[in-house]
Amino acid sequence: MTIDELTEFIDEQDALFRTVKDTHQTERERTFSRTIKMAEEFGELCNEVLASVGDQRKEKLDAHDGQSLRDEFADVIITTFLLAKSMRVDVMGALDHKVKKIREKHNKQLLADRQL
Repeated sequence: MTIDELTEFIDEQDALFRTVKDTHQTERERTFSRTIKMAEEFGELCNEVLASVGDQRKEKLDAHDGQSLRDEFADVIITTFLLAKSMRVDVMGALDHKVKKIREKHNKQLLADRQL
């Protein structure tokens, strides 16, 4: 899947939620709901990570199937994009900006390390 395809999917899901699931929600309520949903999905991802490394309760380890980890990563990404859409944040622009900042920081650190 490309970023453009993901963005199209997010737009479809956003439109679906607005017409079917939360027609009476204000933008503020929708943003709050999506924030809580993202936290829920992140918690599920954490549980899957623990199960993947065998550091989970037996009943959760028994239910762990390996595919769930991939699904939970996807859920976190999707809910993050939906929340960003609610907040009118251009995720790709934000990522581009942040990657540049990180690279600059690491490049400065590499130069400093080389001068020692």
